[in-house]
Amino acid sequence: MDKLEWDNNALSLMEYIGIIESIYIPDLDDYDYIINVIRCEASAEAIEEAGNIPFGATDCMVIFKSRFNQRLLSKQNLYSQYLTEREIQELISYFELNTDKFWLLILFVCDYCESMFYQGITMKFTPLEQLEQLQSAISNVEDTASLTFKAGKQKVVLEDMRAIKAISEAINKYISEADIDTVKFLSRRQEEETSTILKDSPFIAYFAKMLLTFFNTQQQIRAKRRTGANHSIKEMELVSRLVYFIKLSRNKETWTDIENETLKAFLKQYKDYKYPHNISNVYPEFSI
Repeated sequence: MDKLEWDNNALSLMEYIGIIESIYIPDLDDYDYIINVIRCEASAEAIEEAGNIPFGATDCMVIFKSRFNQRLLSKQNLYSQYLTEREIQELISYFELNTDKFWLLILFVCDYCESMFYQGITMKFTPLEQLEQLQSAISNVEDTASLTFKAGKQKVVLEDMRAIKAISEAINKYISEADIDTVKFLSRRQEEETSTILKDSPFIAYFAKMLLTFFNTQQQIRAKRRTGANHSIKEMELVSRLVYFIKLSRNKETWTDIENETLKAFLKQYKDYKYPHNISNVYPEFSI
């Protein structure tokens, strides 16, 4: 697979990408989502390069197609090897997935993770997030507390819990009654001066979670699970083998021996992990 052209076949091949995009990019009318107002130059270039974009092509498809055709995807050269990996292909067949569609999904998920973890832009907390954090911190106080405001040489310290609680209640009321334009304004982000490069372990957990979430959308995969199971052993095996195959880890024994349950441990370890406020430097922001 050397090039993607805008025709019905290309749209079909990127079907799985569209599914994952529809899950992780919320409806823009949902203002609980923190709006990313920064538009990457790469997006504009991809749209311009794509030319006559057919109906049904999404933002991520447009950008991915451009990067695929320019061979900017770090794992793109593994396609031939992917087709000959017997264990991986047997699992893909078992789950009744399309081999090429799934390959493009793997490339997309890996590219998205790299563009966020390794080349991503770290953003400051939005004004809305800061207000919510302060309100939450105050509401969790059970005994005494102090609140300090500093501006230059000016400093005010609140130590009376009645005053502090009043601020919390005022914030809660303000947010609950704010109109859409106000929420949008308070949701605008600003960049940190320096970006945070994330380590490999949370990268693996993020990558795996995206693929497992895709599996949840496939009825034929869900039907193969034991009653009450979040994912089957074979699902975990497929993702584990992909972690090693695309070299997110070079420890073959750890990731190809499913009895080790390494992936399960990674997902548990990073279940509540607080990722830095990184956004992709290439794709629209995902809410994961």
